[in-house]
Amino acid sequence: MIVTLFEQVPFERFSVVDTDDLDEARSEIGKVLTAYQLQIHRGRVQHCRMDLVPSGKLALLKLRPGFGAEIGIDLETQCLEDYYLLVVPTQGRAVFYFDGACIDVLPQRLFLLSPGRPFRFNASADYEHVLLRVDRRAIAQAWCRLTGHEQAPAILFDVVVAPHTAGWQAMFPMLQWVVRCAGQSNGRAVSDTLLAQTESLLATTLLLHQPHNMATLLWPAPPPALPKAIWRAQDYMMRHLGEPMPVSMIAAHCGLSVRRLQALFRESCGQSPLQWLRMQRLQAVRQQLLQPERPAKVGELALRFGFNHLGDFSRAYREAFGETPQATRRA
Repeated sequence: MIVTLFEQVPFERFSVVDTDDLDEARSEIGKVLTAYQLQIHRGRVQHCRMDLVPSGKLALLKLRPGFGAEIGIDLETQCLEDYYLLVVPTQGRAVFYFDGACIDVLPQRLFLLSPGRPFRFNASADYEHVLLRVDRRAIAQAWCRLTGHEQAPAILFDVVVAPHTAGWQAMFPMLQWVVRCAGQSNGRAVSDTLLAQTESLLATTLLLHQPHNMATLLWPAPPPALPKAIWRAQDYMMRHLGEPMPVSMIAAHCGLSVRRLQALFRESCGQSPLQWLRMQRLQAVRQQLLQPERPAKVGELALRFGFNHLGDFSRAYREAFGETPQATRRA
């Protein structure tokens, strides 16, 4: 769902790099992002492309750094300089290396890179990602507003924005809003004031919901981690969102009894597994209805995401979001 969110952005209208000349690509990309060195591990780079959609001080980019070859990229400074990068892989795969550790980078996941943290990465021949660049000053200003301090410390976020966490759930609507603001909306330029407020809200959302090295100064204690069985159950349900899903099947996947799984969900989430699943399905339908190009009918979307009784779906949708699916579609 994260990947499809960016399909509506007219990246092709804002190309700034479109070349098979590696030196030219490195030079132009380095003007927008940090200068880097590129190593070709296998194959031959056929094409490099970067699109940059105007979004105020935020920068929304789509980058294919070395199509046709497996590559390695090392930043010349070994870290980002004065900005954070939210990384949304759209195809292929990569591996990010941080202080000896490595993280697999695949589509349908989110990653957050912080300035001052050295890293490098290797990428497959078809790797491509969307990047949201957030100015370091925006994070610092948000920190000062939240704490009342005059200066912000160096804030290093956890790299992985894990699915089903508060950080993920908070970031998705923010990304929806950034996408709506990107470029132009209905032929009208988005105001600088609105873009500035979007940047401020995004920075605040990250500080409040994505774990980082200074989180204990904002909150007295981090929220308790979910049991591994809950993570496994939620991941299984999200990967089979539109399929029939009796609670016995979920419990069997996790190696638990139905009673134990239900007890864990009640303790950790305040609801049953099927109640949690229904809300994820409702949110999936809503995200589709909010897309600018919405050819699918409401009934088709409901069936796609596991609702077989349209009357029950409509009632559940209205209870969850305070409006009918049709009203969301017209928004």
